[in-house]
Amino acid sequence: MIPVQSSSGFRRAPVCKFLLGSAIGSSVLLNFPFKHQQSYFIYTNTEIFDKYQIWKIFTSKLAFLDLKDLFVCSVLIYYFRIFEKRFGSRKFCSYLLGTGVLATCIELLAVYLCKLWTIPLGVLPSGPLCLIYPLFVPFYCDVPRVPLSHIWGIPMTGKSISYILGLQAASGSPGSILVALCGIIAGVLWRLNIFKVQSIFRIPKLIGDIFGSSIGRVLDNVNTVQEDMSHLGATIEIQRQEAMEHLEQQIMMRSLQNNHQQPVQNNINGPGLFGFGNNNDVDGLRQRLNGEVNPPLEVSEDQVQRMVEMGFNQEQVRHALQMSNNDVSMATNFLLQQTL
Repeated sequence: MIPVQSSSGFRRAPVCKFLLGSAIGSSVLLNFPFKHQQSYFIYTNTEIFDKYQIWKIFTSKLAFLDLKDLFVCSVLIYYFRIFEKRFGSRKFCSYLLGTGVLATCIELLAVYLCKLWTIPLGVLPSGPLCLIYPLFVPFYCDVPRVPLSHIWGIPMTGKSISYILGLQAASGSPGSILVALCGIIAGVLWRLNIFKVQSIFRIPKLIGDIFGSSIGRVLDNVNTVQEDMSHLGATIEIQRQEAMEHLEQQIMMRSLQNNHQQPVQNNINGPGLFGFGNNNDVDGLRQRLNGEVNPPLEVSEDQVQRMVEMGFNQEQVRHALQMSNNDVSMATNFLLQQTL
């Protein structure tokens, strides 16, 4: 059965936890007690190619000097932690390393071309944006688009807020747009595995194990959470009830949408409460979530395989499809809710 308690916070995501903590810590220090040191973390094309201060390319990636960018990117890091939980810290860290290097090199080339063509850029944005923007590529390609509601006729999905935040961070200046485009290009190059970059920037397993057993153990709180779960019986029941109610609301919404598009067709059991042809569908869902005995629903192996390729656990996929009556969109949304 799908665990109703979601992997909240940064459980099983120590890399994202470290990235967020270091970004916030360094940004706060440079914006308040060490504000007079900000010049070492700002770079322009003049400083790079006229004054030859190449090191500023790297120091500028260490902290956000704009608190607005700090807030927006902190939320994005929190959202994108789903990739570390799904693929593992070592693979996720390899992705950050590879795309970060690619984005920085592409950004340096773009700044040089802008200088040759006398295109004004001004001060480029600071902060680890080269690690964040490439994550929009797997976010767009791998995370399913599940419609949730409509605003002024525009469909809103669970991914919309991330896109809005990304546009907010990229729309600050021409330099911000340039950095965002370079990051997205780096993500595309990694996904296409141009010049075998995925093999070049792969972190060895030995190094991953060393950091995982030292720094990772300090940052990750998996063991603590698992030990405390034995004392959260009442909380688990509440979460189970909330998950059940949430899924029932999705069933009602989808049923109303279907009723709006086409007339309800009666089947052998009659029209049913929510248009599914059986008044007992919700009761069966409630029984499955509460662990009561119910005949298992046959699921499509093609649907299971397709969702497993997205990165979900096969057993969890089967249970999600059973609870959602083989509705792929609803099952995917439910699994994403548990992952986030």
